[in-house]
Amino acid sequence: MRIDRAGIIGNSEIDRNLWLLFLMSSRLAFPIVFGSFVLTALVGVAAVLLLRACALPLPFLNTYLSACAAPSEIATAQALDASMGQGLDLQRRIFELERELAARQCVKAPPDPTAPMTDEAWNAQDLEMLYGCWALDTTYRTRDVDTGEIRSYAQWQMCFDAHGNGTQTMQSNDGVTCEGTVRAEFSGGGLQFIEPGNLACGDTGYIHKRQITCTQDGAGAICETLQPETGGKATVGFDRAAPPQ
Repeated sequence: MRIDRAGIIGNSEIDRNLWLLFLMSSRLAFPIVFGSFVLTALVGVAAVLLLRACALPLPFLNTYLSACAAPSEIATAQALDASMGQGLDLQRRIFELERELAARQCVKAPPDPTAPMTDEAWNAQDLEMLYGCWALDTTYRTRDVDTGEIRSYAQWQMCFDAHGNGTQTMQSNDGVTCEGTVRAEFSGGGLQFIEPGNLACGDTGYIHKRQITCTQDGAGAICETLQPETGGKATVGFDRAAPPQ
């Protein structure tokens, strides 16, 4: 009996010891398993955070993380940046050129003051063709209405700007100079020289206002003059004046 009891008692102690060992192992295993789970979770979260920087598939999440652009998109973005940089450079250059242009004063070159009259300029009624000085080459004569004195003018010259505004000078054989303004205009197919009034002379006299109408004659013109007040008429040539010596 004692042996059996001892055996029974012995078996009970062994079972109790095994149970205690199992309980101790379970208590130790739980923290280890829980810690492993936490560590695995942290590693997973870190992996997800790292994967957000790249365009990689995540099958277990049934989605894709696309924070990173594809190589073709990167190349396109770089090309766009380069184009924008070039555009800014061009805009700066345009601004600089516009500023330089604004600082310049563009002046049209004047016409040639020695150019002959041409058919094209005459038909176009271009007053620029008169730019410079012209000589009315036929001896012009006037008669004093009070004394009947005849005065001859060996020199008669008209000078114009590019718009037909001009001056005229007449020099008599006895040294008297008559000066005044004159305006050139095309009218009725002909060229007219319009005087604003009587042409004043240096001896307090004057030449009555004239109507002067010209027709083209080669490189110059033929002009008919009429004094409405006195009825005096004359025909004079109109050609380029000789350049000053």
